[in-house]
Amino acid sequence: MQIGAVAKRIGLSVDAIRFYERSALLPVAPRTNGGFRRYGNSDVETLLFIRRVQALGFTLDEIRELLGMRQSRLRACGTVRRRLKQKLDCVRVKLEDLERLEHELGLALRSCDRELRKRAVHCPILEVKKPMEAGNAK
Repeated sequence: MQIGAVAKRIGLSVDAIRFYERSALLPVAPRTNGGFRRYGNSDVETLLFIRRVQALGFTLDEIRELLGMRQSRLRACGTVRRRLKQKLDCVRVKLEDLERLEHELGLALRSCDRELRKRAVHCPILEVKKPMEAGNAK
């Protein structure tokens, strides 16, 4: 299969496939006499795997490691489970951070709304607060 057909089949761009190849996530494809890359079913499976674990938040280095485990005869399920657990823990921390940010943005928006109702000429968000005021604002 040529690169365009593979890209269309699995929903990746040709550039993404070339990038994965340059990044050593996908083996360098053999070329036809005309210089076209030729991909087989195992390449398609590898690309689908890369896409799936990338969607789970794994970095390229982590994907490279997972590909190594996938290709070895020993299926290191415990190691993969630990990696998944780490990813889940990171997502939970990010969610907590986002919830704090959401709260802070809500407070800032309410502050702006109050000032707009007063038809104030200054924006409370753009003002520099003194350290004591910032501490008392909580």
